[in-house]
Order: sequence, then C-alpha cells, then structure tokens
Amino acid sequence: MSISIISRAEWGAKPWDNNPKSSGPASVPLAERTEFFVHWDGPHPITRTGYAIMRAIEAEHFGNGWSGVGYNFVVDQAGNIYEGRGWSRQGAHCPGHNISGIGVQVAIGKGQQPSAAALAACRALYDEACRKTGRTLAKRGHKDGYATECPGPELYEWVHDGMPAGAPVPSKPTTPSKPKPTAPAFPGRDKFRPGANNKYVTQLGNRLVKKGYGKHYSVGPGPKWSEADRRNVEAFQRAQGWTGVDADGYPGPETWRRLFA
Repeated sequence: MSISIISRAEWGAKPWDNNPKSSGPASVPLAERTEFFVHWDGPHPITRTGYAIMRAIEAEHFGNGWSGVGYNFVVDQAGNIYEGRGWSRQGAHCPGHNISGIGVQVAIGKGQQPSAAALAACRALYDEACRKTGRTLAKRGHKDGYATECPGPELYEWVHDGMPAGAPVPSKPTTPSKPKPTAPAFPGRDKFRPGANNKYVTQLGNRLVKKGYGKHYSVGPGPKWSEADRRNVEAFQRAQGWTGVDADGYPGPETWRRLFA
C-alpha cells in the first residue's frame, strides 16, 4: 500500500513550542530507529474528525509542556495519515523509546474499534518505516515500553498478531478466558554472574532459545553461566531497543519479565 501523509502545514500545525523561532524537537537519524510503537488516545472515545483531531492533540501536548504533537504520525478512522514529528524528529510518546521508536497513534479511544482503513494505513506506515530504515522494526504497543493501558486491548492484540493490514480486530470472547500464567519470580542478579551454576541459568537459557535468541549456544543451555548466555541475553536486550548498561548481557528483573511474558 502506498502512503500519502498530510503535512503539518496542511493540517494547520502551530510553530514548535508556539515559538516561530524554535527549531523544534531534536533530529534523529533513521539509523537510530529500531522500534515502531502503536498508541491510542486513551480512555475517552474520539468524536472529532479530520484536521480537528490533530489540533486537539496538539493543544493537549502543548498543555503537557511539549514542543507540539508528541507522536511521529497519527492515523484516523478514515485511513488518513497526519504528520506529527515525522520521520526525522525525536518523539514524545514513550519514555526511554523516543529516539529508537517511531510512535503512531491510531485515533480511537476506549470502547472504539479501529477500522480496517486505519489498520491498513498504520501497517503501511510500518512498512514504509522499515523501507526507510533498511531494517525490520520491532512491532510494539505502548505498554511494551511503559506501564500503561495504551494502546488498548484491541490494538495491542492486533500488534502482537503481526499487524495484519486491514484485518478486522476480533471481538472479545463473551466467556471468561483462562488467566495467563505469570512469569516466575526473578531469582536475583547474583544467579547470572561468572562462576554461577544453578537451575535458573538453565531456565533462562531455555527461554532465550524459545524466544529465538539462542544462536550463541553451541551445545544448548546449561546450569553454568557462560559467555554464550551473556551474548544471547545481550541480543535479546538490544532487540528491546536498550543500549549501554541496559544491554550488558546480564539479566535484571525487566529482562526476566519480558523473556517470560
């Protein structure tokens, strides 16, 4: 699907920071983008249409003290795509992921179903983002990077189903579903250090293999902590968009939680 983006000038965006002399949010090279985040508007349904959607978001985000619309793009129910911060500016949509992540709001709120046109447009944006960056970006819902209900159950399920273009979002079952198993408790950082030999290292390794991050094992996971374990954990952490000490290959509580999610 080819995409057409309604520019900031076309929908009537105000100057960045409400200041004609402001240069706006910092620039981000496409090489820094590794993730694609999907959002919704929140607990209240959206009743506005067209350019009014963007102007309302802009007013809210100015009220937050931000430079302007925090999302890189916004998609409405008609399948229109609006420029927020665009491809080249740092977002303000998910703390810790505003450089690595391209943030896209699907303009719905609680109780609203995303239309096929909105989903197709969001998927087309994702495909274009992958083309521009030259890599397959990780598909994320906002709650994958921050403790929140966003992007709501329907969009979150769609994202983790692979973001099929224009696919209808399945209705929620009327009968109670079985509770999902919770992750085992994190046993502590000391269990994953050089010289460690315990069942948790094996448990970690088996989960890494199941998630597709076991390429550095030559004989498979075992109870003795090894450099292969560390390198596999590092690969998983980097896939979350983490860098520096957050991707040192030694699991902490959040790495453990995501591995077992």
